[in-house]
Amino acid sequence: MTAEIEPGQWISVKVTAEPEAAAPIKTMVRLFERDQAMKAERKRLARSRPVRTHRRGGRPWADRAPRVRVVKTTPGAVYRIFASVDVLRELASLDRYVEITPA
Repeated sequence: MTAEIEPGQWISVKVTAEPEAAAPIKTMVRLFERDQAMKAERKRLARSRPVRTHRRGGRPWADRAPRVRVVKTTPGAVYRIFASVDVLRELASLDRYVEITPA
């Protein structure tokens, strides 16, 4: 991680290698979902997802489709996120897979 990155600024995170283990992938997805474009896309998909209602035990029951993953962890993907202290700490554990630059 570069020394010029400080908490409180926007950073650009580029995926350079895709991890094979599940833990770094989950960390990447959790961090990259903080990107404003990803938030907007998830919100759009949530509104367009159909909800099927039926009776179950005499009460209305809503069946919702599972959430669609919009974040990609393939090499070359670029995300712009706000660099808070917790984000920088988690990105330090992903330094083998990402490249961080100020946005």
